[in-house]
Amino acid sequence: MLPTLNVDSAKGNNMSSNPLKQYFRQPGAFIKLPTLSRWYTPHEIELNEEGELEIYGLTAVDSIMLNTPDAMLNGKALETVIKNCAPGIKNVKKIFTPDLDLVFLAIKSASGEGKYDIDRNCPKCNEENTFEVNCNHIINTCSYVEDSDTVININNELMVYIKPYTFDLRLKFLHRQYEQNRVLEAIDNDNKELNDFQKSEVLSDSIKTLTASTFDLLSSTIEKIVIIQSKQEVTNHEHINEWVTSTNKQQAELLMNHITKLNQIGPNKKVEAKCIKCEHVWEEELSFDPISFFGKR
Repeated sequence: MLPTLNVDSAKGNNMSSNPLKQYFRQPGAFIKLPTLSRWYTPHEIELNEEGELEIYGLTAVDSIMLNTPDAMLNGKALETVIKNCAPGIKNVKKIFTPDLDLVFLAIKSASGEGKYDIDRNCPKCNEENTFEVNCNHIINTCSYVEDSDTVININNELMVYIKPYTFDLRLKFLHRQYEQNRVLEAIDNDNKELNDFQKSEVLSDSIKTLTASTFDLLSSTIEKIVIIQSKQEVTNHEHINEWVTSTNKQQAELLMNHITKLNQIGPNKKVEAKCIKCEHVWEEELSFDPISFFGKR
């Protein structure tokens, strides 16, 4: 009788004794998250002993996925790339915007692309300029969330506790915005027979939909609201959403400004630019949108 071979065991031994193992990717960057890991659970993110997230460079497959717009649109490709380059992130949908921006920068840096070019026209003479951006320099200018950034005092009556947008919320809002833009473009391009009144009705409906999405997004960033006088805590999302949509203009703007400021914590997106032709100096704001940030120029 011939000896039997355990196929699974043989495969496992081959994998563990792979002579190329020493040449596998190694972490190329270690970052401390701008949120300082607050709001996360151990099931959502895993850091090393120094409290840092290990970042690996892009693989060839990652680069292909990032340069395929259709694959990027539904977020699945981006989610796969993040998991591959930042395996410590166990739940990509729950990662917060300030952390996500820094992760993108660190991936760029760890991929042997510590620098990248951007093209911008001078606002004074309209000359096209190409600027070199240093990822490591931007990483070193990172700011971090403090307790005061997460609480809003509303007229000494309410204390609103907020958190940044998550990857999942940000993606949902961008999808809704994209769909609404498609509707408006279709009106202009394919419905020439519509009169101005009919177009204004469709436009009004689109604005209402986007406004509802915006307020739903805002209410989703609120952890709880404490009524100062009674010290009662409100955590019910429906109650919070009802308050957000019915609040006055001043309070809504205060809420939006604080949430916007909280989401902007992290790597500094503003850099100084100087025109090569007229030497005009201006402040340029960078975008770490993954499609344009990782895409080919």
